[in-house]
Amino acid sequence: MDHAKDAGHEGAAHHGSVWPFVAGFGASIGYAGLILDLRILAFGVFVFVVGALGWLRDDIRSPSIASYGAFAARPGEVRVSSRKIATWLFLATEIMFFSAIIGVSWSLRTRSADWGRPGEVLNVPLTGLNTFILICSSLTMVEALAAVERGNQKQLKMFLAATLVLGITFLSIQAFEYTKLFFEEGLTFTGAPGGINPLYGSTFYIQTGVHGSHVFAGVLAMAYTTIKAFKGGFTKENHEAVELVGLYWHFVDVVWIFLFTIVYLI
Repeated sequence: MDHAKDAGHEGAAHHGSVWPFVAGFGASIGYAGLILDLRILAFGVFVFVVGALGWLRDDIRSPSIASYGAFAARPGEVRVSSRKIATWLFLATEIMFFSAIIGVSWSLRTRSADWGRPGEVLNVPLTGLNTFILICSSLTMVEALAAVERGNQKQLKMFLAATLVLGITFLSIQAFEYTKLFFEEGLTFTGAPGGINPLYGSTFYIQTGVHGSHVFAGVLAMAYTTIKAFKGGFTKENHEAVELVGLYWHFVDVVWIFLFTIVYLI
């Protein structure tokens, strides 16, 4: 009874929060900015980050209890968390979104005779190392979930912190790569060195930049999860947030494997 009461209070708190609406509004503006103007994109990202931070700040103060909706008490029904369903639906839309970006970029590439060859402009070994780092972060995330399912708080904190550090490392290396490409190699959003098709730079920054923004969102979520873990916010029975953040993290890892292969190796 107390558990159901706590879950009801948590669900009410989430439904009464304005932050999910702010984050969704920012994401919508950001997607529109990809087509209309980079300044609109930047504003959308800013609004999304503000909404996400506000939402996480409110959530970190409450226990991690799965929300099953109004039908949880019916006997004989398979209970699936409404948050888990929402996460899978969100990832499904993200698959369509990335498929569109990658598909358009590939279409432009196949119609161009002066596209950059693998290794001609991009630093493949460095990005290969960065890919390995991101794959390792998926492994540490798996271990973090396994640890909390066993009730091992020490390993949960250790593996979540390791995943967070690996995610930040990935973004740092990507930022270093962007700096080198832009200022030293002359690969910009509207141009490319050595007579390469200018669209090469555009498609490169759009594909890797959009993915990088998703990794950044994942790092924010991972930071929230790690802080909450150190505050004792997860137990063997209630740790849904760890699972959902893990789903998102594995998704961005898989997307990057496809991007690394298509953008850097082919």
